[in-house]
Amino acid sequence: MGVARPSSQIEADPPRLRWLFVIRGLVVALFAAASLAGCRAPAAPRAGAPVPEQVEPVLVSPPDVRFDGSIRIASIFPTVGRYALSGQQSHNGARMAIADINAAGGVHGRRLKLMEYRTGSYFVDARHAALLAVEEGQAVAIIGSNASSLSEAIAGIADTRGVVQVSNVSTADDLTWDPVTGRDRPYVFRVCPSDVVMGRSLADFARDDLHARRVAILYEVGRSYSAKLARSFAAAFVDPAKGRVAAEFFYLPLETDFRNQLREVAAFRADVLFLPGSFTDATLIADQAERLGIRPTLLGGDAWSNRLLFKRGGPTRTAYHSDHCAPPAAFLERYRREFGAESDGCRAILSYDAVQAVAAALRAAPAPSDADLTSGLAQTRDRARHALAAVSFEGIAGRIRFDEHGDVRRGVAMIAVEPGPSGPQSRVYGWLGAH
Repeated sequence: MGVARPSSQIEADPPRLRWLFVIRGLVVALFAAASLAGCRAPAAPRAGAPVPEQVEPVLVSPPDVRFDGSIRIASIFPTVGRYALSGQQSHNGARMAIADINAAGGVHGRRLKLMEYRTGSYFVDARHAALLAVEEGQAVAIIGSNASSLSEAIAGIADTRGVVQVSNVSTADDLTWDPVTGRDRPYVFRVCPSDVVMGRSLADFARDDLHARRVAILYEVGRSYSAKLARSFAAAFVDPAKGRVAAEFFYLPLETDFRNQLREVAAFRADVLFLPGSFTDATLIADQAERLGIRPTLLGGDAWSNRLLFKRGGPTRTAYHSDHCAPPAAFLERYRREFGAESDGCRAILSYDAVQAVAAALRAAPAPSDADLTSGLAQTRDRARHALAAVSFEGIAGRIRFDEHGDVRRGVAMIAVEPGPSGPQSRVYGWLGAH
């Protein structure tokens, strides 16, 4: 299916595209009807009918939670399902940080213990693991998660139970504040910029570095990350008075044929095509655009960060995407040596920095006794939270310090992906905002 629309807030509709609004309205109406149907009370089961089984959270190999005198930090990331690869890399980054901290003497003479909760990729899995880490595991802090949906499930526990949570790459703007009440979540932090910061930075880059005037935005409908990044970009880029316009187009989950949308992008005469989706979607779109002879400059977000980007087809001109860091070669080589695999993007690096941020906070707080780590754990967690809000240190990804909402105060890296005879090559183009 190919459905597209130009944004009505951005540019008046050409007559030939007006029917697309009607088509899109029908699609949205169908989605809404399905959602309403899903919200109805379930019908009472017939007599003798089998009762549906309850969905059980997925947790692989729960960690040993017996107290051994160490300071316990929980690492909650998926290793099964959609986000498994990113989750495993995040676990590995936390392992590396714990090993380095303990090799240097630990914190206040105590070892740090990493309790790995390897979960499924659904929010109930993350929430279940967070409850176990807080109640049975007596964790002082939680590192996790990678996907925003999982991090938000953990945040509900962290916020109500008074336990520090630090996410490595979850970008949803409302992670660190409660969208229902509008108040901040004081125990929830992240070491990456939010969707809003990322979208504004990408809009600045399109305007100032790419000198774009007409940007087409092609995003995945129904995926919060993709839609929010698209909206943030459009809000920051569009200025008709200065000749900057944009058109929004979308595709459905699991869609693989983007030719209809790309023809509309060509009709819009876009000089930049912004793709706030995954690296797999970006690769398919880039390959199909080339086959159609449609060649605007491609621009993406941090979800492009994967060594397989454009490996099976890509643009013939340089493309760009944002990321949360500029991965140091030494870290990548160490990761390769220790785990026998590659580290994609900044997931492991920022997981490493998240653990180091918690360790810095614990060092700034008084040395804990055994009682502080067991019966007095609530007070220890509270002290860790107040100390974390004030930390400032140089991490692998750059300076780690938090604003009043718990978001890291740092810019974003821009990565240039250049075509070559042996395949695409990525390099750091520069930084947007303070590094």
